[in-house]
Amino acid sequence: MARRAKGSWRPFIQALPILIVGYVSTILICAVLFATFEGKPVDVGIWWSFVTAMTIGYGDVFPVTMGGKIVAVALMHAVPLFLVPLLTAKMAAKMIVDSDAFTHAEQEEIKLALARIEAILARHPRQD
Repeated sequence: MARRAKGSWRPFIQALPILIVGYVSTILICAVLFATFEGKPVDVGIWWSFVTAMTIGYGDVFPVTMGGKIVAVALMHAVPLFLVPLLTAKMAAKMIVDSDAFTHAEQEEIKLALARIEAILARHPRQD
C-alpha cells in the first residue's frame, strides 16, 4: 500500500480570505460601534479597535460609556478566544499530518481483503 502524501496547504489558503474578512469585519464593526457610543470619529474608533484587538491598549483612547465598554469587552474576547485560535488551528491542521492514516482507496482495498477473508472463514467452520 502506498504512503499518504503530506497535506496540501490549499484548504488553508482557501480559508484564509474568510478568516481575514472575519477579522477585518470584527474590527470595523467594533470601531463603528465604539465611535457611535463614545461620540468619536470613525478613524479614532478604528485605531482603538486595532489597539484593543491586539491587546496593546496604549490608553490614549478608551471607552467611558456603558455601550463602549460592552463593545470593548466583546472585542477583547472575540479576537484572542475565537479569531486567533481559528487561524492557529487551520495552520496546525496543515502541519500535523498522520502519515499512518489510510487513504480512501487503501480503506476500500482493506475492506475487500477483509470480505475475502471472512468468506474463506465462513466456508471452513471452526472446529473445537
